[in-house]
Amino acid sequence: MNQDQLSALIGKARADGSDTLDLAKEDLEFLPPEIGSLVDLVELDLSGNRLSKLPPEIGNLTRLARLNVRNNQLTALAPEIENLVNLKGLFLQENQLTELPPQLGSMKGLGRLNSSNNHLKQLPSEIGNLTSLTWLYLADNELIELPAEIGDLTSLKDCYLQGNRLESLPASIGNLIGLTELQLDNNQLDRLPPEIGSLANLNVLYLRGNNLTGLPPEIGGLTGLTWLYLGGNALAVLPSEIGYLTGLSGLYLENNQLTGLPTEIGNLINLVWLYLEGNRFSKLPAGVQHLTNLIQLSLRSNSLTELSADIRGLTALVFLDLANNKLASLPPEMGNLTALNELHLNGNQLRSLPTEIGDLVELIDCFVSNNRLTSVPATMGNMTSLERLFLSDNLLTELPSEMDDLISREIVLLTGNPLSD
Repeated sequence: MNQDQLSALIGKARADGSDTLDLAKEDLEFLPPEIGSLVDLVELDLSGNRLSKLPPEIGNLTRLARLNVRNNQLTALAPEIENLVNLKGLFLQENQLTELPPQLGSMKGLGRLNSSNNHLKQLPSEIGNLTSLTWLYLADNELIELPAEIGDLTSLKDCYLQGNRLESLPASIGNLIGLTELQLDNNQLDRLPPEIGSLANLNVLYLRGNNLTGLPPEIGGLTGLTWLYLGGNALAVLPSEIGYLTGLSGLYLENNQLTGLPTEIGNLINLVWLYLEGNRFSKLPAGVQHLTNLIQLSLRSNSLTELSADIRGLTALVFLDLANNKLASLPPEMGNLTALNELHLNGNQLRSLPTEIGDLVELIDCFVSNNRLTSVPATMGNMTSLERLFLSDNLLTELPSEMDDLISREIVLLTGNPLSD
């Protein structure tokens, strides 16, 4: 759209008293001052253009409730933006902003603010004036710290700060008692303030890809949590207070430095997903056997040398991943896991399988490649639900005749074995 066409469109909108104007994806590089004449506008969409700035006259649009300037080339916002006191939604993502102006604090009715994918290095203290804000999205910027005034956003329910450079959180974060989701993945946090335990209404907490070496005992105060993501940190221990999070459905602890879990983990009786891969466990952590509602359990890429008979209690398991450990044998109690659909045992040191493995009649995918099996039990012929059975790269010289049907269905992978004809 050229400037003459744009001027004509603005003139028509003014004559019609339009309350919305859609200028998205019009390849605009410049917004003329006449935009300020559209004083009846309630919604203005300028997304997907090439605007590097907004004219001061933007401040004349005092009835504006929604302003979308995402995916432009803005490097700053005009201070006159402070006049947009009726704004409810401001969308600034995917620009080149290095800061938000202090005048932003005048928008006390603002409910949603998105300034993700910019180059923000800090936030103005005036952000604390946005007491109506319920949704804040500042992901993928360059923030190193948050102002203490962030704690004044007491209406906030969803806060997204992933992909920044945050090294710590202010104690005032504990004032955000209305928060239900807090996203802090991929920052540089090495600790959490004790005050985080005050967020009793938090449902989901993301802390993956940080530098956490421990959690404060106050974490036990997050009694509303249903999902907790802690993967990719440097956690060596968890506090016993983790056992207070009895509403958890999913606990993700992959790629840390854990050698054990507190026995209180057994209190998490509503846990359905538990991911422990990439840690340093040498055996099934104590307390896990009490998690009788677990559907998915991953202990892939640890240092397991044994699997205790306690596994028998996990009868709801549908998915079990024990790949890339040091297991030489499995307990007969594996046969109790009759709900299993998928079992990963590849990359261990297994020399045999218990005959009870044939009781896993619901198993669909079974991965036992890269072990030291010299034989497999005839009972595997009972596993009629199998669709894939990987036995490659073992030491098998023959298979029991009871498996002939599985083999005839061409679902058994046997490459890399010294099988006789």
